[in-house]
Amino acid sequence: MDILNATVRRVSDVLGWVAMVFMAILMFGVTADVAARAIYGQSVPGLFEMSELSMVMVVFLGLGWTLRDDAHIRVTMLTDRLAPRPRRLAGGLAWLCAALVFLLLAWPSTQEAAYSFSIREFRWGVVQIPIWWTKIALAAGLWFAAVQAVVKAVLVATDRDLPESHPAPAEY
Repeated sequence: MDILNATVRRVSDVLGWVAMVFMAILMFGVTADVAARAIYGQSVPGLFEMSELSMVMVVFLGLGWTLRDDAHIRVTMLTDRLAPRPRRLAGGLAWLCAALVFLLLAWPSTQEAAYSFSIREFRWGVVQIPIWWTKIALAAGLWFAAVQAVVKAVLVATDRDLPESHPAPAEY
């Protein structure tokens, strides 16, 4: 399980860095568009379409970092009051439910990505931009999230989750 967890961490790092490259493209592109509008009175052709695709890449490839760092939104009001063992089991069950949701999203996304690739789908706009590659990345991100959630479920349920992943609840 440690080897699988280490592999999942490495893959999430690679996907996260790819997501950050798309975030940089998005930031510099929007900055260039604002400057072009101010100077020339026109936007950069194709930037709107590329921004849409970049957002997909940032969200679905950056999902691994979010899951790994427990940076997603969750409510632990009930589980914080449980004893350690039931808390671990509830956490593991919650991660398995998350994995199921990811799988339910990944399957139709994969079918749509395969169809999109088969027709070499592109988006009409100011510029024609192929979108099949983002659909493939979206599906891959969801499949990876499902695997990552299963690994996290086992680690949480067996109390082998890394301590930095679970910050102590704030005392009021």
